[in-house]
Amino acid sequence: MKRVCAISGKPFEVTSEDVAFYEKMGVPAPTLCPEERERRRIAFRNDRNLYSRTCDATGVKMVSAFSSGTPFPVYEQSYWWGDKWNPMDFGQDFDFSRPFFEQFQELQNVVPRFNCTVTRCENCDYNNFCVDSRNCYLSQRVGGSENAYY
Repeated sequence: MKRVCAISGKPFEVTSEDVAFYEKMGVPAPTLCPEERERRRIAFRNDRNLYSRTCDATGVKMVSAFSSGTPFPVYEQSYWWGDKWNPMDFGQDFDFSRPFFEQFQELQNVVPRFNCTVTRCENCDYNNFCVDSRNCYLSQRVGGSENAYY
């Protein structure tokens, strides 16, 4: 079946196997092309913006991918990976009489997240999604980099 994306106006194909799957799942056929559906799936990610805020556990000033005022707590990465808090404290029973996504949202709003994803890096405090790098500044999604700026 040929379709036209409701957002981009690009034509896309919905195969008979896709239609059978959607019917099995009890959902309508898509009105958005695969690229637009992908955009919606990853829209929650913040790769490029950094904010100044305080750690909700220690009160230390830090750089974070999450602005202050988020509904969930944000911990500085070393505290989040440490042993001073117990993730099991945030477990909750599932209530089968309530919708799953409502309960999942409640869980998402109480479980702490770490401020930025910076792994095995040296002198890379103002980065996000950075791994195995040294002396990088305001660089996002870098790996194995050295002296990278912006």
